[in-house]
Amino acid sequence: MTSRMWAVVAVVSAACLGLGGCAEPNYTAPERYGNGLVLVFDGAGGITRAPVQIRRGLHEGGVDHAIEIVDWTAGHNVLEDQTNLERNRGVARQSSDRIARYVAEHPGRPVHLIGISAGTGIVVFAAEQLPAGVKVDGLVLMASSLTNTYNLAPAMNRVRNDITNFSSVADVGVLGVGVGLAGTVDRGSGVAAGLYGFRLPEDASAQVRALYQEKLVEVPWTATHVIFGHMGDHLGASSSGFVKRFVAPIVLDASRLRAGEEAAAGAAAKTDMPRTQQGDSSKP
Repeated sequence: MTSRMWAVVAVVSAACLGLGGCAEPNYTAPERYGNGLVLVFDGAGGITRAPVQIRRGLHEGGVDHAIEIVDWTAGHNVLEDQTNLERNRGVARQSSDRIARYVAEHPGRPVHLIGISAGTGIVVFAAEQLPAGVKVDGLVLMASSLTNTYNLAPAMNRVRNDITNFSSVADVGVLGVGVGLAGTVDRGSGVAAGLYGFRLPEDASAQVRALYQEKLVEVPWTATHVIFGHMGDHLGASSSGFVKRFVAPIVLDASRLRAGEEAAAGAAAKTDMPRTQQGDSSKP
């Protein structure tokens, strides 16, 4: 190795040390599960690096939860993943069961589901199928290929906080033309929600309208998002810089809410305790 090559190695090594190391963290280390769980779902075919970028952006944004990339696809078969509704609901049920087990093992820890494109269908189907009494803290939908009038109310009833939908009118190539030809992942008839956002289902009840008002957060793409690596394209919302700026705070806010609720519950429990159990000095 030449002296110049040794110099390059030395510079890179120093940079890695300065940044805390170049190796990716172990996102499924046992200790991370005690902080929370994030499940990430790629689009149809599972052929993009979007989940890896999402995971990295969450980490860079300060999320210390376990982050699992869920392989839900049918072996790189894009059309099968986009159109086989029965299979998709079945694999979503597997994720529902996984979430239920986690919640039972780690009560009080936040859970988030993040999906891109057809993966948003799996995210919503999984939330819908959660057992009674089990909720996740939030859903994040990127470039969703769900129909824009798909009824989110059943999923909303299983979400503690919000369903955040990142859309882009510039995503016409995939969501406009591609999904226009193949159909939406829920097999509905309409425009993909990742283009212009969700709309209320036809004949929505007052209760459903209230749920949408309370729990649906729409984040349409703007030129400002380019600064964070989102160019308005189909995978733009999954860029690590965008995830760090706009998605990591969603997860962290849920953790703070959980911590606040636990603190309030603990204070209330202490107040309700008999005085002798609170260190009452009058106890003989």
